[in-house]
Amino acid sequence: MSQHFSEDPGSQTESVGPGATGSSRTAPAPPDTLALVAGDQLRGRFRYRIERRLGRGGFGSVFLADCLDATSDRTDAPPPQVAIKVLGRAGDRHAGNSMKRELSALLAIQHDRIPNLYDWSLDGDLAFVVLEYFPAGSLADNWPFLGQLEDEQVWRLISDLISALSAAHRASILHLDVKPSNVLLDGNGGFVLTDFGVSQASRMSKGLLHQGLLAIALGTHGYRAPEQASKTVQSYDLRTDLWGVGATAWAVYTGIDLNKRQDVLRTKQDGNVFGLPSLSDVRLNCPPPLEELVMGLLYIDPQRRPGGGAEVLARVRAIARGFGLDSQTVAATRRDHADPAAVRAVIDSLVDPLWSSVCRTPGFDRYFAKFEDGEVLSSRGEQAHHTLLLLQGRVRVEKDGRLLDVETREGSLLGAISTLTGAPREVTLRADGPVWTCIFNEAELEQLVTCNSSIAVRMIRNMAARIADGPPRHHD
Repeated sequence: MSQHFSEDPGSQTESVGPGATGSSRTAPAPPDTLALVAGDQLRGRFRYRIERRLGRGGFGSVFLADCLDATSDRTDAPPPQVAIKVLGRAGDRHAGNSMKRELSALLAIQHDRIPNLYDWSLDGDLAFVVLEYFPAGSLADNWPFLGQLEDEQVWRLISDLISALSAAHRASILHLDVKPSNVLLDGNGGFVLTDFGVSQASRMSKGLLHQGLLAIALGTHGYRAPEQASKTVQSYDLRTDLWGVGATAWAVYTGIDLNKRQDVLRTKQDGNVFGLPSLSDVRLNCPPPLEELVMGLLYIDPQRRPGGGAEVLARVRAIARGFGLDSQTVAATRRDHADPAAVRAVIDSLVDPLWSSVCRTPGFDRYFAKFEDGEVLSSRGEQAHHTLLLLQGRVRVEKDGRLLDVETREGSLLGAISTLTGAPREVTLRADGPVWTCIFNEAELEQLVTCNSSIAVRMIRNMAARIADGPPRHHD
């Protein structure tokens, strides 16, 4: 139960903010009239004293507070200073749902690029959550002083935000409101993603919209993805958040706040491929690799964006090392180039009725790719971001030059666990003769599984069988 009370131990009245007379009353004020001021206290598991307001939003306010229980003998207590997000109106259903979404998201995610959650209370007059405090403030707060971010800063921004989102996506949570005001400076040149108040479960149902449980057109105009603006809820997935990263990077690199300069936004109806002008059109000296990466996040068509955070991070690492794209990305470029007649022949040859049916789905042929004898499908040590569905042929599983296994089973999903967890590949997969596969990035794999319950059940059973049989023959 949360409590809101005056610090003065001799007072028996609630502090009601500026203009309060201090006279006693027999009934508490309505929750929406309560206003926290310096010196007021809140109590969850621990006690907190309000210092000052840090910011105000549609849901309520964020305050800087001292934790009164932050002593050396309380190792489980929060640090001395914390940020407290307080709900503005106790009866506001949408604000309450927003706070519950943020709380559930933070409970499900632990990552150094996401603020720590220390305490909370959803009871009483004031609902609140207690979060890690970052004195440097947000990217939006510092924008007037920082001006246009330099190349190195933007690379760090992208890496930090994608790392945070990857952790959220592994918990099946979409942020849906990535923008400069939701990016905090950590004081060491890095960035932290905050405010999961509009977060939603990945692959959310359109039914949520009709049930009144979801605010339409989630996100902030200028920084939200085109599919958010068009309210096509069923199309939200991992790639929706990637757009927010791209828009944020574009804005701080060019110095243009997209929420205020909506004239720079581009639409598909006008024949545009990207939702914003090329970076080099605004900053002439933009390095080509940076422009390619950022603009790749800003495709209007989400299917043309990277499939998930692991894929983006792999590209960042490859660029940082001075190398080209990793073999998985190169493999993905094979899609759409397979001979249609050969693809139909492969589908006709399938024995498994499940995959025979799935592969005949309209548009599914775009995932098909062929590898010739000796070609590497994926290499050990790569940050995984693609899964291969083996349809025809033999795949050698190798490690340090040793043959561990040969995979021949039609319908085997190679690399699925690595793709979903973002872990590096532990083995190399090499074609032993001609091999036909389908290649799925992270978002496509998630869509495949969630839209086909039979595939999901089969994956679970296969993983359970591997665990029950003891150590697996090899790791994918």
